Amino acid sequence: MTKTLYVGIDVAKDKFDATFTIDGSNFFNHQTITNDSCGFKKLVKEVKKLQSKIKAEGVHYCMEATGIYHCGLCEFLQERSDQVSVVNPVRTKSFSKSLMLRTKNDKVDSQMLAQYAFIHKPPITPKLPKSIKDFRVLVRYQEALIKDRTREISRFKSSLDKDIQKLIQKRINFTEKQLAEVQDEINNLVRENEFLKIQIKLLKTVDGIGDKVAWKLLSELKFDSVENISPKAQVAHAGLSPREFSSGSSVKSRSHISKMGNREMRKVLYLPALGCLKNENHFTPFYKRLVANGKSHRQAQVAVMRKMVLVASAVLKTQQPFDPNWARKTQEKHKEALMQKIS
Repeated sequence: MTKTLYVGIDVAKDKFDATFTIDGSNFFNHQTITNDSCGFKKLVKEVKKLQSKIKAEGVHYCMEATGIYHCGLCEFLQERSDQVSVVNPVRTKSFSKSLMLRTKNDKVDSQMLAQYAFIHKPPITPKLPKSIKDFRVLVRYQEALIKDRTREISRFKSSLDKDIQKLIQKRINFTEKQLAEVQDEINNLVRENEFLKIQIKLLKTVDGIGDKVAWKLLSELKFDSVENISPKAQVAHAGLSPREFSSGSSVKSRSHISKMGNREMRKVLYLPALGCLKNENHFTPFYKRLVANGKSHRQAQVAVMRKMVLVASAVLKTQQPFDPNWARKTQEKHKEALMQKIS
């Protein structure tokens, strides 16, 4: 029977704690390592030494998604074709509660992650193409600048001191200049990269999706290659999958979306979904039908957001422009195939 070395990694800003196990109950060689390139190499060196010592054929790294702190280590390990799982902290928190752990520190958390990897065998986190990683960094920085500008404009309006207003206006002008520069960088990257250019062009064929929405969707969708995109998985990733809450005969609450996913995707789809009311498009009849069947306007809007994610994912997966008559054409094909079988 082949052995696998499970490595639980609790990542912080300046360091990470790593603990190793092969059976999920005995932990060894806990180490605290700096969260930089030297630390990454030290971890890999230690893993190779342990692999040789215990004769383990495989290595499975497990860490939580901690903002941006885990990204450098994750990408470093993925470059070496190792099994790396970046798990949602909600999952590991629930797992920690199930173990009834009474202590919480970095060492205990790394042990818990190693045990989680051994028991649950979490799926391997897909390695993002470099073009998507570079694109995501720019788009997210653009979002951060927009938030900064909005905050400063609010501060300007609420300030009564003229001297302070002048200082705030300088900050706003500088932020707007940076925004223009970042947007130029995004446009240049899209223009020079054929893959990005094709994907954004495809996304913009979907009703309600323009440049900025297409940029945000492409940067936040979770996939390693367009062939492996799963529309339903992308809906779950966006936190738009329905969540039922009922038990027995006494507990029965109204279903709602899980929100256990990427809220940035939900935020960017809010206005396009709302836009189908003001401007007739492919999603408007769907929205009106839901409202006519008793759904609230908010529920119908969320359903449109979900449908937009499904359509956008399908467009990328098939590498075909959006066709509003696709469903009717597909039904006709199935009918023709059925009639041929009968005849």
